[in-house]
Amino acid sequence: MRLGKRQLQELLFYLVLTRRLEEALARLHREKELSCPLGLRRGLEAVSVGSAFVPTPSDALSSSLPTLGTLLLRGVKPEEIVLQFLGKAKAPSGGRDPLQPFGDLSRGLIGTTGHLASHVSVMAGMAFAYRAQKQDRVALALVPDEAVATGDFHEGLNFAAVSKCPLVVIVVRYPGASFGHGVTQLYERAKGYGVASLPVDGSDLLQVVQVVGTAVSRAQAGDGPTLIEAVLRSSRRYFGNESAIPSPLDHVERLEAGSERESEDVDDDPAWRFEKFLLQQDWLSESDRSALVSRAETAVADALRAADSASDPDPSTADAVVYASS
Repeated sequence: MRLGKRQLQELLFYLVLTRRLEEALARLHREKELSCPLGLRRGLEAVSVGSAFVPTPSDALSSSLPTLGTLLLRGVKPEEIVLQFLGKAKAPSGGRDPLQPFGDLSRGLIGTTGHLASHVSVMAGMAFAYRAQKQDRVALALVPDEAVATGDFHEGLNFAAVSKCPLVVIVVRYPGASFGHGVTQLYERAKGYGVASLPVDGSDLLQVVQVVGTAVSRAQAGDGPTLIEAVLRSSRRYFGNESAIPSPLDHVERLEAGSERESEDVDDDPAWRFEKFLLQQDWLSESDRSALVSRAETAVADALRAADSASDPDPSTADAVVYASS
């Protein structure tokens, strides 16, 4: 997949926007503004943005990872994400569930549950429906590596393999930051199902775009599902999967102070790595970079201001979208 200079700079913008939005949410969490757990994963941006860049808007995406970039690429505004975490009335879930995994069928976003791999079977079912209806559409699911220990993961992958469904499953291996045990060379397991498998450096945005593009092309050609193992380089994170888990707050403070560039982390960090690559290739100037950062920071600042004045949901409407009316 060949990308032009403008597309490459737009990808960098979404990496920066994702990072700035996560920093803002981290500050809100520290200030006790959020009533829900917050799981922010630094280093996930390339997978988050790259996996959503390739599929078309008609393709379905679902993620049980904190992939804010995926939401942003699908047209979800930063304001909506902040409203969601704050549980406001105008949030995507109407304040009923102040967590990130929300669905929006109009944007091809399929919501998930707390079960890490349950949506693999759901997305396999959607992919089967696309194939049965002869639609040129693909279903894509993102899961953490611990999800491979669940029945839903294997049942969904097996069903997709037998039915040759246009399904792409991306398993993210995040060193030292999973609930369970990581699996070495996970993509090799796909051979047991007769499924194509591809490894990718999950910290390299261009590699992610290329590999996901290959998997989507296979699915569209009727060649069945693909399992991608995205291995991230850095295990650094802002917060744990639950807000009760101790977190390296000193690092968050350094980020807020603006001293986020640590030379030893450049090759492990997706945003800094991609920025460095564009600068070296003369596809990005310092003025371009400043404009991208300013644009991202303005978008986040506007989102915070809008959310600050947003109203809380009316308790009397709590069951408005829970029960069907007769």
